[in-house]
Amino acid sequence: MTTPDILETVGFEKSKIGSGDKELGYVIKRSRLRGLAVGSVALVGVLAVVVVLTLFEVRFERRSFHRKLRREEHHAASRFAEVEMELWSQYRDDIVESHEAQALLRSLNTSYASLQTRLQSTIDSAARELNLNRDRATHLADLILHEVAGMQQENAKHAKHLVDHLVAAGKRGASLEKHVNRELVKEMEEEEKHIKEDEQEGGIPYDELEGGHRLHGDHWLESMHGENETHAPDHLKDFLEGFWFTFNDYETEFKDKPRSLLKDGHPVYQELKDLQVKIYGPEAPSEEEIGQLLDKIDLSSVGAGLGSGRVLPAIDIVEELLLIPKIPHKELTALEKDWRDGTKDSVTVFGKLAEWHAQGQLPSGWLAQGVKKEELEEEKEEKQEEEEEAKEAKKETDAS
Repeated sequence: MTTPDILETVGFEKSKIGSGDKELGYVIKRSRLRGLAVGSVALVGVLAVVVVLTLFEVRFERRSFHRKLRREEHHAASRFAEVEMELWSQYRDDIVESHEAQALLRSLNTSYASLQTRLQSTIDSAARELNLNRDRATHLADLILHEVAGMQQENAKHAKHLVDHLVAAGKRGASLEKHVNRELVKEMEEEEKHIKEDEQEGGIPYDELEGGHRLHGDHWLESMHGENETHAPDHLKDFLEGFWFTFNDYETEFKDKPRSLLKDGHPVYQELKDLQVKIYGPEAPSEEEIGQLLDKIDLSSVGAGLGSGRVLPAIDIVEELLLIPKIPHKELTALEKDWRDGTKDSVTVFGKLAEWHAQGQLPSGWLAQGVKKEELEEEKEEKQEEEEEAKEAKKETDAS
């Protein structure tokens, strides 16, 4: 199409123009010019709307992708915390077993020395009662003690090999326990930072994916289109339930009087500190011995009697009693309420607990009880699955 044809198409007409109408040119009526201008503006407007909608759609898609990514990251952080706590608990068990093994070896050595004395005394007494020759009785005692000594050395040899292995595992466990704790706190701090960023952007996109309590699974939350989304399990729910049970048990036992008396300067508190030094000393007592030493401390005088029983091992009770002045009980009570109300999600709550534990404000035993609760729930689930599989297998067998 030539230029004149284009001009005529948009409304221009051929006409004589200029001085005396001697020159040939193109003219357009004012009404047509207005229409052309309006059409041009409309075209530009339509293009602008298309561009804006395209940009909005891209941004919406990016935001949707970001929300989905954050959900997956948050779920991964929850799973990471669960696995790390299981590792931490295992390393802690290695340390405890190391102390128990050392105490057992010392007990074996002590029991042999005690046996020698008692056996010699028994043989001497029997010789007198039976009118046996003293020299022969002594010779008999030497023969018996020689056999006992040989058996003791053989047992001690095998026991020492096992103890050395457990002690080495305990030393590694002590180092790895600290490493896992640092990594856990670091990961939770990073996730907490992302959570705050999500809140600033107008919402927390991951809460509807977790199951557990109110916000996390007592009911289904619907998506924007009214359809139920797939819910990921709350990996930390059982752990936190175990932790809160132990905390509430502590609140029942040790609030009021113990909280006001157990602090630096009180003689009972000093006895507990001395016991803890002994526990982590070169000759650490066994769990049973710790319980016996703990019973000798007059805890009833400070309102912390253990007559009603505690869910924690003796070594953890000692740590718990010593931390009474530091435990943020009011903050913990508020945190549990926020968790159960659904105001705070499990990862946020766990991150705060990990932070307090790293600062020496929470007993390790409370976290260990959380892991224990989680493991028990997993065992129940596995048992139920096995029973269901057995039922299905029986049905198939009966059908065939």
